[in-house]
Amino acid sequence: MLKSVKITNWKGAAQMASRNNEHETGFADILVRKGEWYEDSCARHYYILMIKSGTINLSCRIYHNRLIETGTMALIPKGGKLVFKAVEEANIIMFAFSSTIIRTDKEMLDYFCKYAGKKDYTFNTLPICKAINDLINLISSQLHERKLKHSGICHVWNSYFFHMMVAYYGKEEITAFMRPIISAGADFESFIENNYLEAAGNVSRLISLSGLSVVAFNNRFLSIYGMKPKKWLDEKLKTRILDLAAEEMMTPGQIAREIEVTPQRFNDITNRFWGSHHS
Repeated sequence: MLKSVKITNWKGAAQMASRNNEHETGFADILVRKGEWYEDSCARHYYILMIKSGTINLSCRIYHNRLIETGTMALIPKGGKLVFKAVEEANIIMFAFSSTIIRTDKEMLDYFCKYAGKKDYTFNTLPICKAINDLINLISSQLHERKLKHSGICHVWNSYFFHMMVAYYGKEEITAFMRPIISAGADFESFIENNYLEAAGNVSRLISLSGLSVVAFNNRFLSIYGMKPKKWLDEKLKTRILDLAAEEMMTPGQIAREIEVTPQRFNDITNRFWGSHHS
C-alpha cells in the first residue's frame, strides 16, 4: 500500500517574503522510499524537482504520469494538484520559488520576448549539469548541517541558480523548459502574476513577453481582472510604494531604488498617483 510523505525540512519557502518584490523561495532535501508518494492539492509555488538518485512518477496541472530519473530536473507550475510517487527510492532536491527573476539577464529576457509565445507547450526536462549538481550538493549539505538559516542565503541560491541556467544551457533549452511560467499560452493569470515585475510595470513589455497580439492580450486581461492592464499595474505599484513607505527608516530615495526607478521618475510617479512630489 502506498504511504504518504510529508516534507518537513523546508528552508525558506514557507516563511519568506523579501520587501522589494514579495518574492518567496526555499529548498528541501527529501528521501522518498519505494511505495511512498507526495501530494499537494494546490501547489502555491513553482517548483523545480532535481532528482539526485532514483526514479519518480510525476503529475501536475499540465502533464501526467511522467517518469523522471536520476540526473534530471523537471518544472512544476503553480496551481493545481501536484503528485509524485517513488518508482524506486529517490533523493530529491525541491526548489520552490514565486518568480524566476528573469530580469537579472536582459539578453535572456529579450530572447523570451521573441520566442516564448511562438510554440505550443510540450513537456520538457533538463539534464542536471555538473555546475548545478555541485550547487544542489552544497545546498543539501547546508540543509542537513542546518546552515541554511537566513532568508538571504535562499535568495542568493535562487538568483544563482537561474544565472547558472543561462550560463550552462542553450536559450532554446531554457525557453522550452520554462514555458509554463514565461508563456501566456500555458496559464495567462499565472503568467501575469509572475511577470509583471519582470516587465517593470510596462504594459507594452508585458504584451511583448506574452507573445500575444495587443488586442488578444487586452481582451484576455480585461476578462480575468475586470480592468485595463495599465490600471492594474498602477494599483500594484501604488500598493508596493505604500508598503515600502510604511517600513521604518525607508526614505524616498531608498523606495525609488527598491522599485528600480530614478528619484526623478519616482517623483513623477508619486505626483501622478497622489498629486505631490517627494524629495
